[in-house]
Amino acid sequence: MRKQAFVGVLCCLLAASAEAQSPATQPAPTLHVNVRDVLIDVTVTDSHGNPVQGLKKEEFQVFDDGRPQTLNAFEEHSGNASIAAEPAAGAAGVFTNRGMLHPPPVVNVILIDTTTIGIADQMYLYQQLARFVQNLPAATPLAIYSRAGQMTLLLQGFTSDHALLMKAIHRAIPHVEQPEAQFATDDQTLEQIAGALVQVPGRKNILWFSGGSQLFLQVDPSATGVTQVASGASVSIPVPAVSADANQPDLQYLYDLLERARITLYPIDARGLVSNPVQGYVAQQEQMKEDAEATGGQAWYDTNDLAQVAGHIVTTDGDYYSLAYSPDHLRGDGRWRHIQVKLLVPGYRLSYRRGYFDEQWNQAPPGAETKGLLAENQAAPDISSEPIPLQAEVVEISPLAVASAVRAGQAHAPERGELSYVIDYQVPAGTLTPQSVSQNGRGTFVLGAGAFAFDRNGDVIKRQARVVTLTADETEIRSKPEGKMSFDETISLPKGQDYLYLVVWDATSGRMGTINVSLDVKKSARE
Repeated sequence: MRKQAFVGVLCCLLAASAEAQSPATQPAPTLHVNVRDVLIDVTVTDSHGNPVQGLKKEEFQVFDDGRPQTLNAFEEHSGNASIAAEPAAGAAGVFTNRGMLHPPPVVNVILIDTTTIGIADQMYLYQQLARFVQNLPAATPLAIYSRAGQMTLLLQGFTSDHALLMKAIHRAIPHVEQPEAQFATDDQTLEQIAGALVQVPGRKNILWFSGGSQLFLQVDPSATGVTQVASGASVSIPVPAVSADANQPDLQYLYDLLERARITLYPIDARGLVSNPVQGYVAQQEQMKEDAEATGGQAWYDTNDLAQVAGHIVTTDGDYYSLAYSPDHLRGDGRWRHIQVKLLVPGYRLSYRRGYFDEQWNQAPPGAETKGLLAENQAAPDISSEPIPLQAEVVEISPLAVASAVRAGQAHAPERGELSYVIDYQVPAGTLTPQSVSQNGRGTFVLGAGAFAFDRNGDVIKRQARVVTLTADETEIRSKPEGKMSFDETISLPKGQDYLYLVVWDATSGRMGTINVSLDVKKSARE
């Protein structure tokens, strides 16, 4: 079975739970109805690449597998309405995900994928990104992710602070190629970025800087790789196993996830203008185009002005049109349905996703790995739920306090070279669903909480999870829904740049919230 990275993280967190749960009962039969809304974000530009504003609903025509459709929703979005996102961190060591609760209509994400970028090209990319950030319009929030191995890491949450953005870029570049990094496929990258952003409302533009496609979803690690030389660095590109097929199950899963997260891809080749292309270069370009067109974006390659490309995307793609319709000819057979959008006004270029898979969108029951860990009336984490607003304070525990707790049998001694931290969670009580309410009005709330720690190469260095039971007066919660419910956990981390992925979910409703934390762990006094 193909690895599903983001969902796999949640499954691993559940598997690490300290409390065993009773098996879930078999779900009742579900009545399937082939009705769904199809949402399309359409970018319209003129011959100079400038956005076109002021178009009307009646000027658009939409066809689904060749059949004309009636629009039941139409909305124009303007980049001028963009607002600054809340910073990811408040006071020192205090982190929150509240910024994702009130995002602008469109957000932009920089994904620096160094798995295929040679060191020389990385340094040029650094210069270009620095120029891009320097010219970034005020109050324009960005998030920066890095891909250097098997995991995609958040280096900086949405912020318009140029100093924080440059600090994150410096963390990503330069980065020496890691062993087996060439087998980190495009589908893994996109799956992880979609899983991380699916809870952020609205449209997400991914400016994906890489050294060319990893032959999207077609990698065969057992095949003999083709060694390419780019900027003096050897880059091994695995041989494609099969040709692209839009009906592959893996591709269907990924396209559905990207659609659900409303992600638009803008692959950008960090190698710039290549005068002496290597074997597979044209195939990489074609794959970048396919990735972009499938989600309504545009691929950029054979250009050295990467800063201008990034600036153009950020300043123009806040202007787009959202169109929605309800097709009446669906069969739930999983086939690819083609979308075509036409404009009655000639001479303009339209960018939009080109189709979707016709499948049942009913909620799937928990998987086999999850069922045995959830109580009968509890729900698995729902990655597409409205996020629970969280706050987490991460504080280093002094070695003396750790030693005292170990002697008292209240904690385990950290490994040599590790430092211990306490993570203090705060969750608004009004966002949770009680598992039960007693006769005296006391509600019992069951939460799942877990932490994953990664090093700067994306390798897992620690994982843990637990089930937390809290009680509170229901009348008081209704009168003060913002009142906080708190709990904490401890984690020990090795020195270096570590990245925490924190997740809390309501075990009754499945609603969840996540926070990404970046820590510089200093040398332990025990070394």
